Amino acid sequence: MPEDGPFELFPWQVDSWQQLQARREQGTFPHALLLSGPDGIGKRQFAARLAASLVCETDALADRPCGHCRSCVLAVASTHPDIHWLEPEEQGKNIKIDAVRGLIERTTLTTQAKGSRVFVISPAHAMNRASSNALLKTLEEPTASSSLVLLSSRPHLLPATIRSRCQEMLFKPVSAQDAETWLTGRVDPQQLSALLALSGGAPLRALCAAEENWLARAADTLQRLLDLKSRKANPLQVVEHWQQLPLDGLLEDISRTCSDLLQLGSSSENPRLFMPQSTPQLQSLARDINLKKLFRFIDELNLLRRQMTHNLNPQMLLEKVVNDWLLLTRPERH
Repeated sequence: MPEDGPFELFPWQVDSWQQLQARREQGTFPHALLLSGPDGIGKRQFAARLAASLVCETDALADRPCGHCRSCVLAVASTHPDIHWLEPEEQGKNIKIDAVRGLIERTTLTTQAKGSRVFVISPAHAMNRASSNALLKTLEEPTASSSLVLLSSRPHLLPATIRSRCQEMLFKPVSAQDAETWLTGRVDPQQLSALLALSGGAPLRALCAAEENWLARAADTLQRLLDLKSRKANPLQVVEHWQQLPLDGLLEDISRTCSDLLQLGSSSENPRLFMPQSTPQLQSLARDINLKKLFRFIDELNLLRRQMTHNLNPQMLLEKVVNDWLLLTRPERH
């Protein structure tokens, strides 16, 4: 299949793809594969291409996925009967045990077309303890015609029993040169560097950042944190404004801002910032902030981000964030 086709193979994935192709040619392809690495570098697209290649009907292994056979056409349309994706019902939620049990039942069925039956779990770390335990037996006693592909940007959250039963393929962060080359022509060249910095160097996240205008949202969040620190903003109005934004994106903006404050507070000569274009505002925000208190604020923020899966009330969550920020930035009394 052409590299710019429906199952694009990104330039930084070529070596990984060739490694898996060699494993297939040698007959040592793992029954369970863990694709790990940062978000925004194309693990999902790689898994989709791999799934298509595993069901492709073309005889020549090197040509799979061909993009033309019936199985490839169905894979492109996401209607292939032997490719199954297991994901949370809602973004940021857990993968429930009933969904895993349904997957397990399907692994025992015969394939409906030529090739393997492929199950992709994304993100694998969204499985809770019960879901992970339910999957163990399938990993220990795989069926010959089934392949499991797990995706995770946080493989350390997976139980050791799961990781030990998978062959792990680690995708490293994309080099700045490769990321910039790929993004050239896809985003505003004047924003390219800022988008890459904000996305932590992940090119697909940078593209998403451009499409969803993350730069403007991050700048607005930074300004409101400044206004709260200087007591120029009404906290209730800030909460009301933030309620109109995607909660996960907002909390990520605040988290990135705090990371930049730590970088600036560590007196590093060349700090790597998520928002280098906003250095003057960040320096103003970092002034007089107690780093120990900032670490505690970050810990609380990370806890809230993890608890988002438990249906916390967004307004109460944001009120806590604002209140904690006001306490953090309260002037010290001498």
